[in-house]
Amino acid sequence: MKVLIAGGTGFIGRTLIPFLVKKGNEVNVLTRKTMTDGENIHYYQWNVDQGFIDSRAFDGVDALINMTGANIGEKRWTVDRKNEILNSRVKPLNFLLKAIIESGNKIKVLISSSAVGYYGSVTTNHVFTEEDKNGTDFPAYVCRLWEDAALKFRDVADRVVILRKGLVIGPDGGIYQKLKPLAKLGLNVALGNGKQYFPLVCINDLNNVYDHILMHNEIDGVFNIVSNENITMNEFSDKMLQSFSRTRLFPNIPAWVVKMLFHERSQMLLQGSKVSNGKIMSTGFDFWY
Repeated sequence: MKVLIAGGTGFIGRTLIPFLVKKGNEVNVLTRKTMTDGENIHYYQWNVDQGFIDSRAFDGVDALINMTGANIGEKRWTVDRKNEILNSRVKPLNFLLKAIIESGNKIKVLISSSAVGYYGSVTTNHVFTEEDKNGTDFPAYVCRLWEDAALKFRDVADRVVILRKGLVIGPDGGIYQKLKPLAKLGLNVALGNGKQYFPLVCINDLNNVYDHILMHNEIDGVFNIVSNENITMNEFSDKMLQSFSRTRLFPNIPAWVVKMLFHERSQMLLQGSKVSNGKIMSTGFDFWY
C-alpha cells in the first residue's frame, strides 16, 4: 500500500516508517523540515499554522496514519499549554481533512491516535473497554475532541480506525528512555503507592497493530491498544530494576512530592486502571510482548 504519515518524525514514527517499508509499503511522510528521501520513503513539507501542505503527498495514497500531537506530560499545564496540547491534535486532523477534500481524493483508511486517557485518570477495579464512557479530566477531554476530529474522516475514508494507546515502551524513546538512567542507578521509579495500573504497549507490538489494520479491511472503529498484562507501577518498577540486576532499596516517590512537582499532571501519574485489549484481539491480532 501507499501510506501517508503525519507526525512521523517522533519516537513511534522513527520505528514505524522503516517497519512499513520492510513490509513492502511505500511511505510518504509529512514534515516541517527539509529531509532527504530514502528507498520507498518520500518526505513532503507542511505547516498547519501557515496553512501550507505539498499536495503531492496525497498522490496515490491508500492510507493515512495520523500521530500528530504535543507531548502531554512534558510541560506544566498552563492555559496556553493546554491549548497547545489540544490544538496540536485537532487542528492537523481538520487541516488534513480539508486538504483531502480539496484534492478530490479519497482514502481507504485513516488510522488515528488517541490514548487510554480517554477513560480518565482513575484507579478502580473496573477493566475499561471501548464501550466505557469518556472521563472528566483534561486528558479525557483532549482524547474526546481528538477522536471527534478523526471521525469526520468518514466522508473521505472507507474506514476510520482510532487507537486508544497505552504508554508506548521502547528502548529508544518514550517513558522507558527517561526512567532508564534512574533504574540503572538502582533508584525506585514507582510513584505514590504504586498500586495504580500502568497500561503499556511495546512499540514492536504497536508496529504490528498498524500492519494488521492495513491488511484487514474489516477492521473499523475504536480499539484499545495495550499489552495482555495489566501491571501496577510497583511491578513495572521492580521489573525495570531487575533488568539492570538491581533491587528496590528505596521507597516510592511520595504522592505529595509528585503533586508538588507536576501539579495537575500528577493525576495521570498517580492514577491508572486496567484496560482491556479484547476487541483488537478478537480481530485475530496477538500481542507478543
